[in-house]
Parts: sequence; structure tokens; C-alpha cells
Amino acid sequence: MNIKTLFIAITCLLSFSFAQAQDEIHKKNGDVLEVKVTEVGTKLISYQKANNPDGPVYKIEKDHISKIVYANGSEDNFGPMRAQRETEHRKPVKYGNNIIGFMPMQITSGVGLGLSYERVLDKEGILSFYMPVTVAFAENGIDPYYVGTGTSNNTAPTFYIMPGLKFYPTGGKGVVRYAVGPNLVYINGQSYSYSNLVYDNNGNVIGQTTPGWKQRSALGVMVTNSLNINPTGHLHLGLDLGIGFTYFDKVDNMNMSNEAIAQFGFKIGYRF
Repeated sequence: MNIKTLFIAITCLLSFSFAQAQDEIHKKNGDVLEVKVTEVGTKLISYQKANNPDGPVYKIEKDHISKIVYANGSEDNFGPMRAQRETEHRKPVKYGNNIIGFMPMQITSGVGLGLSYERVLDKEGILSFYMPVTVAFAENGIDPYYVGTGTSNNTAPTFYIMPGLKFYPTGGKGVVRYAVGPNLVYINGQSYSYSNLVYDNNGNVIGQTTPGWKQRSALGVMVTNSLNINPTGHLHLGLDLGIGFTYFDKVDNMNMSNEAIAQFGFKIGYRF
């Protein structure tokens, strides 16, 4: 074998080895780059061109790559794995159908606090049963029924039980949701009553009541608007504003006229 033939054989062998040592970057658009991969980072892939291994280092974003086929036959796949991560990232939050809430601030006939329970009734979360129970305290003897100041330092607790329904126009399972619905209102507590004249059936004055704290019981209806915020699958925050009126109201067995009622409260709860 002469020197020329030997040189050609060695050149062909080196060329074959070089070709075998190439890596392939497969892009998502179908292009294939024959390169020497130098680094695979979290967001970028660094490489040199196969025909210029001593040349500059190029970089390409992982988002554009489906896979890398290395010279030794191993592969790194990015497309399916990335799609899986994105799917997991977009995975919807699982919201429970029960919410237990604590109301540290509840304003009705006075300032108080309360507890609530809500139960989703349908699969889409459009309709819920809602049961708040609150207690309000008159401050410094302020009458929780009449607006005025009594002569007693009694805290005058007044209890409110308000079962009702909540309608979510866009469904209740989301980060921010609005709801509206009716509530029945049962009121039981103390009310400061001023001196009132008592009449007979003919309209004659037959006596006069004595002022003081008296037992009150009432029934009413209310429409409640609420803003519901679910930052996570379990944490629940809410604001309620209700307006309505009583249709049955008694103070110490005396029938009183119908009165407007309102309530406003802040709620923090656990959803499960």
C-alpha cells in the first residue's frame, strides 16, 4: 500500500468517526441540527456546529426543542415532558362542597360575631344551602332594636339564625365568585323598650308600659349579596351584605310594626 492510499484510508476513517460523533438537535418545527452539544441548561441548550467543533458556541431555547439524540445513541426528550409539566401546572384546583366559616366581625342590630356552614347542592356549584348563625351585642346599653340609649349596662345579646340559599351565576368553584340569594331570618334577644301607652279595643288609654330591656322575637326575610374568594382549594374568604324586613315582630308579647333589617359581615373559612 502506497502512502497516498494510506492517507486516503486514514482520512475516510477519521471522517467516519467524526460523523459518528455528531449529536442531533431535533426542533419542534421538524428541523434537525447536526451539532456537538456542550451544555443542557434549565432553559437553554449550548452547542457547536459539527463542521466547526472549534468555532463559537450557540444557544437555543428548550421551548423550541423536542429532543436531543446524542452520538452514543441516548436521547433527551423535552416535548412530552414539558407538555406534561404545563398540563400539571394548569391542573384545575379541586374545590370541596363544604365550607365552615368564622365571622370575626358581624354587624346587624349591633356588632358581634358568628359561625356559618355552606353546602354545595349541585355538580357545577351554582346553588348552595347557607346557614349563618350570629350574635350581636349592643354597646354601652344602645338599643339593638330601637335607636337610642337605655338606662342599663346590659350588653343585650341578640341572636340571628338565617338559613337560606346562595345562587352563583358563574358557578361557585373558582377564585372569585359572586352570589345572591334569599334568607329567612329568626331573631331572638333583648330590646330596650321605652314607655308606651297601652290602648283598649276602643282606642282608650288603659295604661302605660314601663321602660327597660325586654325580650324580643321576630321573623323576617332578607336578600343577601356576597363576594366569595377562594385563594386556594381550602382557604375561603367572604363578604356578605343583606337587606330585608320583619313580617312578625314581638317585644314582651306586644306586636310591633314591621322593621327594616340589615346585616354585613366578613368571613374566613375552611373548604373541604
